[in-house]
Amino acid sequence: MPESSDPERPVPQKADPSPARGEPRVRTRFLHEWLANMENEPSRLRSRFFAALPGDVRSTIEGAARTTWLPVDLHVLLADLTLAALGPVAAYDYYRRSFSRSLQGPLLAPMLRTATRLFGLTPATCLRWANRGWEAGFRDCGGVRGEVTAPGRGRLVYEELPAVCIASDAWLDSSQGSAYGLLDLVGATGVARIDKSRRAERILIVDLEWTVT
Repeated sequence: MPESSDPERPVPQKADPSPARGEPRVRTRFLHEWLANMENEPSRLRSRFFAALPGDVRSTIEGAARTTWLPVDLHVLLADLTLAALGPVAAYDYYRRSFSRSLQGPLLAPMLRTATRLFGLTPATCLRWANRGWEAGFRDCGGVRGEVTAPGRGRLVYEELPAVCIASDAWLDSSQGSAYGLLDLVGATGVARIDKSRRAERILIVDLEWTVT
């Protein structure tokens, strides 16, 4: 490390955006995909989103390698901005499309292919393997447990979520659109309902019912 010529003025260190170990983190790839997907939205909505996105936040995301980790606060911020820019209906549609694409992307697709080879491509398979996808994309953010409760019924239970996630209705509500994106991918029709009644316990539940077409 270079030394300062003035002993009373240390050389400034470049800011490190990487979160400390133990801090809730998200895989940078997910943030990159969010911005890339937003570029494909209608121009009016896209412009609203990027106008509201702070420049330093965008630089932090775009300047980080896809395989690294960034604070999950950025993931929550993008959800808040998406709701504000798109409104609830278009935001729901956005999450439905983008999550389906994410399941076919380089991070999650290999896991999905393995699960499909072993158990077939069904909503039940995706629920049983949901924790693996969560662990690939999040660190120190609690966990998700997929349960099949009856034929054509199941639920996702998000537990020990970080306070920043629990505080954001936009972030919590995004899980509903994502659940429909999962059903779309496996060729099922159904209903996904969000239960936020246990948010004080840092728990979110998404109940699903489906019929495979």
